[in-house]
Amino acid sequence: MDPLLQPIESLKLSSDFKGESLSLDLEKDWVFDALGISISTTFVTEYERLLNRLENSNLSRVLVASADQLDLFPDHCVVVPSLGEAQDLIEMERIQRDLGF
Repeated sequence: MDPLLQPIESLKLSSDFKGESLSLDLEKDWVFDALGISISTTFVTEYERLLNRLENSNLSRVLVASADQLDLFPDHCVVVPSLGEAQDLIEMERIQRDLGF
């Protein structure tokens, strides 16, 4: 299937998720939904662990969190305030990959 047409996978995270315990397809772009939960430093640490597991791939990983919690994440984490923005960002990154950027 054309990489530009593949569905974007989505996963709703809970405030107590464990990054190492999630079983994810490494060959897909992912949106991680953290809307509506209170984000702690433990959550941020677990999310970074998850990203470290997925870093060997040239695919997109975007976290969605409420706007007032975006600053809790380090700069290397791609965090946006809405699901629509996450999907738009992944589509733009797919186009860039397809064009060789």
